[in-house]
Amino acid sequence: MPIVCEKIPSGEWSRKSEYVGIEEFSWVNETLRPNIPLASKWSMRPCFLSAKYERSAEIVENFQVYPDDTWLVSFPKCGTTWTQELVWQLCNFDLATESPLRSRFPFLELGCITYDAFKLDMISILQKKSPPRFIKTHLPAHLLPKQIWSVKPKIVYVTRNVKDAAVSYYHHYKNLQHYKASFEDFMDAFLTDKVVHAPYDSHVVDFWNMRNEENILFLTFEDMKRDHPSVIRKTAEFLGKSFTDEQIETLAEHLSFDKMIKNDAVNYRKEVNQYHQICNTKKDDDFNFIRKGQIGTYRQEMSAEMIERFDKWIEERLTKCKADPQVFEICNPKN
Repeated sequence: MPIVCEKIPSGEWSRKSEYVGIEEFSWVNETLRPNIPLASKWSMRPCFLSAKYERSAEIVENFQVYPDDTWLVSFPKCGTTWTQELVWQLCNFDLATESPLRSRFPFLELGCITYDAFKLDMISILQKKSPPRFIKTHLPAHLLPKQIWSVKPKIVYVTRNVKDAAVSYYHHYKNLQHYKASFEDFMDAFLTDKVVHAPYDSHVVDFWNMRNEENILFLTFEDMKRDHPSVIRKTAEFLGKSFTDEQIETLAEHLSFDKMIKNDAVNYRKEVNQYHQICNTKKDDDFNFIRKGQIGTYRQEMSAEMIERFDKWIEERLTKCKADPQVFEICNPKN
């Protein structure tokens, strides 16, 4: 399944997508649909990634996968960090750990999409990591390591409504990737699939269509917010773990946003400060890697016109994908 990385000619769109150290981008895709039943419904849409991804595309495609791996897959800013800590704690239950989440649960392609000066080669770290490994990725289904579909490790997928995800992603770009363009420019880039790991819609739909596989668990940020203990129990059962009601309550408290923001093992405060020192830049005074952790906060930042634009866009995209009615509600809730 050879990977094709088609460099995108720079143009007016470029300034809306560029971030520190990354000025060139590619459409990355598989040339052949895998000959497995799961792939029959994959969208196989090109993924927007930094041009430097081409250096590692083959390494990622052929990355060694083990049965006792646990993978966390998501589109960016959809509750990934929250779910990583949930999954890791269910498998290790060490609430007092001071080990950074980035070390416990490395981000596979991080070094492939970020400024070289950051020196974030997670692939090499994961290749040397002792099992069982916990691995995070934002890659869409068809760009994941091909062994995933034959080895079938546990995969937890988490998603979030598109407007909250887009707003959170803007703040991530601005404060971690030193994005210089405006909020409106970023939203333009998002809606034209020119933010890293886009497109959003097919990313979600492809995993929704695989949600009934025994090794895949599909979660949503909104369900976690509304009834976290139930999601914790559901995830524990999927991972083959058993906990008392008291342990579930303790873990839910540990995973509360008030606790997560203050927990230096998961809040990435040290890493954020290091990035800014390398780039000699400053973040917004009120920025935290773990932001508000709420539903519907896009209303505080998107104009009525922008909300309408997103509503129309996601409706058209999901209709084109022939998505199930439930996916429309997940990606763009009515309330």
